[in-house]
Amino acid sequence: MLVATLIATIVFAAAFTLLGGYNQNTGIPFFRSEPSLIFVISDAVSLISSSASILLFFFFWVTSILIFLSMLASSYAELDLLESLPEKLMFGLATLFFSIVSI
Repeated sequence: MLVATLIATIVFAAAFTLLGGYNQNTGIPFFRSEPSLIFVISDAVSLISSSASILLFFFFWVTSILIFLSMLASSYAELDLLESLPEKLMFGLATLFFSIVSI
């Protein structure tokens, strides 16, 4: 998660920085006439994938927390112990696993 956040931060800054820099005398970018399409595409893919990784982590993390809290608030009747709680436990563990995988 920390690595995905750092990548998203660096890629966001790189998206607004032109390749080659600026001419100090005129202020015009060096590669103004021929933009580097490969850089733009790789920058966009990197930003989207790292942002998606961060969002997936938070989505699955919040979902697993809510499921485990709903297990604590259940009434502990026979029907809950036989059907509802095992389903909630499996779904909560699956979303917790997916949050770890998305890191």
